[in-house]
Amino acid sequence: MQEKVNVLKKDIIDWKHDSLKNVTNGMDYSFVKSMSSVLTGVINTNDGLPIIAFQRIDRGLFVNSRILANTTDFKVYCEFKNEEKLFFFNDVYLGKITKHFEILDGANKQIGRCNRNNAQNSFKVEFRSGEAAVIRKNSDRKNMGKKMRRVRGELRSTMVFRDVPPPTTLILSLNTTDEEELKWIISLTIFEAVYYGFSFVS
Repeated sequence: MQEKVNVLKKDIIDWKHDSLKNVTNGMDYSFVKSMSSVLTGVINTNDGLPIIAFQRIDRGLFVNSRILANTTDFKVYCEFKNEEKLFFFNDVYLGKITKHFEILDGANKQIGRCNRNNAQNSFKVEFRSGEAAVIRKNSDRKNMGKKMRRVRGELRSTMVFRDVPPPTTLILSLNTTDEEELKWIISLTIFEAVYYGFSFVS
């Protein structure tokens, strides 16, 4: 994974102190679907410039996903398996998210919440200090997808083109300057873009 991401990293722009606010759900990518499906590409800014290089590998039929992402300033790695998301920031274990919303630090102590399973189009990231950020929910942004139809009683799928809305920023509000909290918000933003922004099954 790292070798491929390093190649893409050569073409991304520099990460700056305000770059997080400009990260969008817009991606340029290539993918391969098989027992180990691979998505490789870049996440773009509001200006359409590549700022994060990434690769995602999904294995098997159940959720077993790995994401490696690099900017010019840091590296994020995530494993999503057995309803847990484990995060590493610059090769140091940051912590994990359990039960879909509890944020645990590297010592397994709960330090925050981020409940994505809500009826809104966004979710809050909260720590002991309060609401640190609001992140826009992403969804499958492929311009091609499967459409199921019945032919003589048999269910068949065909590939159809679909309209994809223009890219939009993922950070709706950012209310912290705490270094550890920002690591979590960056990691969750990348996960939102790469995992929810592309479905291998649709």
